[in-house]
Amino acid sequence: MTASGPTAWAVPPFPHEPVDEPTLSLVEDAYLTRMQRGPLRTVRRPDRWISGAVHSADGRLVRDSQKIGGLGGNRLVAADPNRVPIAADARRLPGTWLYGGHWIDHFGHFVTETLPTLWPRDLRVDGLVFHAFGPAHAGVLDWERTALDLTSYAGLPVEVVKTEPVRVERLHVPTRGVVVNGWAHPGAVEVWSQMARTAGGRGALRTDGPRVFLSRTGFNTRLRERGEPTRSDAGRDHALDEVFARTNFEVVEPERLPVADQVRLVAGASVLAGGAGTALHLSAFAPAGVRVLEIGDTRSPGWQVPHQQVLDHAREHPSALVPAEVPPESYPAVLERLGLA
Repeated sequence: MTASGPTAWAVPPFPHEPVDEPTLSLVEDAYLTRMQRGPLRTVRRPDRWISGAVHSADGRLVRDSQKIGGLGGNRLVAADPNRVPIAADARRLPGTWLYGGHWIDHFGHFVTETLPTLWPRDLRVDGLVFHAFGPAHAGVLDWERTALDLTSYAGLPVEVVKTEPVRVERLHVPTRGVVVNGWAHPGAVEVWSQMARTAGGRGALRTDGPRVFLSRTGFNTRLRERGEPTRSDAGRDHALDEVFARTNFEVVEPERLPVADQVRLVAGASVLAGGAGTALHLSAFAPAGVRVLEIGDTRSPGWQVPHQQVLDHAREHPSALVPAEVPPESYPAVLERLGLA
């Protein structure tokens, strides 16, 4: 990369080599502790702990149910005791269920962290059970149900453990398909590919597919109207929309589309471009070979977001980063060097 922007495409490595292997265990009379979160006395991240995991019938921790945290600036680490007392009056779920890790009420991380934990295939289960990721969780949202129904476990009941423990007659417990800012296992790619197929997307690169720019203009405008911070200014947002439109990109505000349409759109693209973060995480649904152009912002001005690296490596996407310091008027030259003019 030069001071004026990238000059080549490359599939990035995982930010961290995997330290686990995909495994699936069956826990009889499983006990799920309630979710709790709190601060850690540290001077840098990780600076918060989270607890709530699966335990065996005698209270022993099932380690594969824990979230692996603390990588690449991730704030959370798991803090579950090795053994817990069992509450005899805990609510019971009869039958066989699949554990899906944490139910994260955030679009980008729901589709790239929560749903990939459902990587085991062909299990006959009565429902899906998760732990809440935060105290604000207030139930399954419509868009979450829609996204979940693109997986192979569509239509099943969902239980999210929050403030009270739950016992499950039989519980399949997989390792996480994705570790944020770390790595992804092949099962995660299978989940995203299944979702793309269900949404009507393509399973292979379409070289004549549209170039898609995932605009943040409307999203950031709504944040500003609510008095919330953004990672770019309004003038830059509009200027980027204009320069990409002039370079034969389809400029789309993805959050205005139904979930299935978002998935189908990126699955059929030949190039995806957009600001670092949630919208560009839709690239998880794009097949191998799709090029991904990430635009730096105030959070990651000169380096690729680690979680985007995870997605691009797992999906075999050649990617490039345009640093935040590159002004919109320089983008035509940047795009020309990358073969997109």
